[in-house]
Amino acid sequence: MRVQLRLLVLVRPYLGWMLAAGLSGLFTVLAGVGLMATSAYLIAKAALRPETYLLMLPITGVRFFGLSRGVFRYGERLLGHEATFRILGRLRVWLFERLIPLAPAGLVRRHSGDVMARVTQDVETLENYFVRVLAPSFVALGTLALVGAYLWSFAPDFALSFAAFFVLAGVAWPLGAMRLGRAPGAVRVAAQARLKRHAVDLARGLGELLVYGGARERATALGAAASESRQAEARLARVEGLGEGGTLLLAHAALWVALWLGVGWVRQGGMDGVYLGVVALATLAAFEAAFALPLAWQTLGAVQAAAGRIFELADAEPPVREPAEPKRPPSPLPLVLEGVSFRYPEDERMVIENLDLRLELGERLLVRGGSGAGKTTLAWILLKFLEPAEGRISMGGVDYRELAGGEVRRHFAVVDQRPHLFAGTLRENLLLARPEATEEDLWRALEQARLAGWVRAQPASLDTPLGEGGAGLSGGQARRLAVARALLKDAPIWILDEPTEGLDPVTARELAAALDAALAGKTVLAISHQPLGMGFDRVLELGA
Repeated sequence: MRVQLRLLVLVRPYLGWMLAAGLSGLFTVLAGVGLMATSAYLIAKAALRPETYLLMLPITGVRFFGLSRGVFRYGERLLGHEATFRILGRLRVWLFERLIPLAPAGLVRRHSGDVMARVTQDVETLENYFVRVLAPSFVALGTLALVGAYLWSFAPDFALSFAAFFVLAGVAWPLGAMRLGRAPGAVRVAAQARLKRHAVDLARGLGELLVYGGARERATALGAAASESRQAEARLARVEGLGEGGTLLLAHAALWVALWLGVGWVRQGGMDGVYLGVVALATLAAFEAAFALPLAWQTLGAVQAAAGRIFELADAEPPVREPAEPKRPPSPLPLVLEGVSFRYPEDERMVIENLDLRLELGERLLVRGGSGAGKTTLAWILLKFLEPAEGRISMGGVDYRELAGGEVRRHFAVVDQRPHLFAGTLRENLLLARPEATEEDLWRALEQARLAGWVRAQPASLDTPLGEGGAGLSGGQARRLAVARALLKDAPIWILDEPTEGLDPVTARELAAALDAALAGKTVLAISHQPLGMGFDRVLELGA
């Protein structure tokens, strides 16, 4: 229940849309009840051959309910879809807002496929909560109250009988369906998350898997997850069939009981026989509202599992605390670290211990060390992606703890060994750094990165399309495009994280030469375990 209340709080701005959709659904069912009841009265009354004018009102009623049912059904679909899409949009934005403080350090140890499953698949699963749980429950409650009151006007027996069978069909039976569907619903959510995780592994690492012979094993794991998801779907389908069959059985039982009670009242003279069919068919038609409830309660298990996974991710503690009233530094330099130490929560040893460092304007520092020495960790601390366990960092004399992460990163440009390039054009990837940049600005950055000649040789020039992750570019070209993008930002402090790693010697030298020329006058902190071919003022050895 706590999870459901939290979902309702999240979508509170759209409760009006949900209410409108629910009312349209309720009016649809009531129009169906009115159509069946009025039709029964018209047929019974016409059999008595009254004057024609006495049939005009029920004839008009049949037409009204028949037409209005279609209108209300259309309104329910229209409003329901509008409410659902708005709610899903709201949930996605809310979840991404929670992910931003976690990235990248808070997500680095989470599988990207699992995070993707939570952001996409689990959020989409929550659609069922509003479409298949809340709306049908609201319609069922309204139908029970209004149709029960209508039947009470004939005799309390009809209302009590209808209410008993309706509660059995709408509450007792669905509760059984919910219990039966809870386990397979949770299994389906978990299996589909594993399915997406394995699919991402196969897609991204297929080359390595083929080289090392692990493709078959991963494909087997993918198939096992798909099989488990399929089996859970089959169990849910069986539970759904059982729920619908039981509801249909109870609906017809309610019809026969209404007829039995009605015959007794007609024989006793307590009710005109014309209304016997009205009571019976109104009772049966009202069960349309109960038919959706077994599926609603069955769906609740999957919804709760998906919501639990989403909230677990959203409630994760950010690796860095943002200040309540952030300040702005008078200048980005000097950048000073005093006694800084850092340890990852799952590690016992300090990755960085008691580090003192000062960077001035135009200074170049080379940070060296073996794997695990804390080189990249230092870069993340400077970018305020991680928070030191001990010590103090200041920018322009202002403590890092008093600065917003965005304000800190505004003064940095970063080029690493695996720059992320988005699917799109060269121009779009460059404009990410400075959306207002002119054509002249773009070409100047490409010239400095020594990539302009290659871009001019392309038929589409700046509008050359790139695949996902920069597909279509060599490693050196991708690195140079990242340099051009960083140059457009024109930040005073640069972090180069293994910028030539993985490149052949010739390309590495060319890139280092381009960086050396482009970064004249900039403050540079370069991270590398090998010579970069650039001039540096100082060298810092980590892990020594």
